Amino acid sequence: FSPKHHSMKSAVVVCIFCGLFWSNLVQGGFNLKNVICESFNTSYAHFSRCEMKLVRRGVAAFYLVCELHEVPLNNVEINLSLYKKSNGYHPFLFNQTLDFCYYMRNPRGYPLIYSLHKAFISVSNLNHTCPYDHDVRIDGFVYKKHDLMELPIPNGEYKIKLRIGTHKVWRAYLDIIVVKSS
Repeated sequence: FSPKHHSMKSAVVVCIFCGLFWSNLVQGGFNLKNVICESFNTSYAHFSRCEMKLVRRGVAAFYLVCELHEVPLNNVEINLSLYKKSNGYHPFLFNQTLDFCYYMRNPRGYPLIYSLHKAFISVSNLNHTCPYDHDVRIDGFVYKKHDLMELPIPNGEYKIKLRIGTHKVWRAYLDIIVVKSS
């Protein structure tokens, strides 16, 4: 084959791929359904706000304020896992623990975590490297249709579980319930 035929074959393959999967990647939307925030030690960290508010029909905004009582934080670990609901919640797709301070220096080194993080970074103060010497805030996160289009997962109800720890001790967790539909 000549280079012209090879590039034409590649273009056809790309077009077929896009035709088959584009609707799943772009049309699929997530709706925030519920959130639970809990601190294992309220003298270390306390959630003074953790709520979903209805913005308009079918659209909710997420608000969080976590007051940190022992600052600065230089050693933060997170564990992010995804569960799919099917007769209860079962592990699905990923479960990853990482050094959050290292991640914030190189977020693109963790593409899956980064795709979730960049969806709400504009409405939070989790936008710099360690140390963290202030309360953590998320002010009115509303899912935008294309925020998570990199996640080609099937329709259904999911739980995103985020555990936060410092100095090898889990301090708090968030359970975020979302529904994906086409």
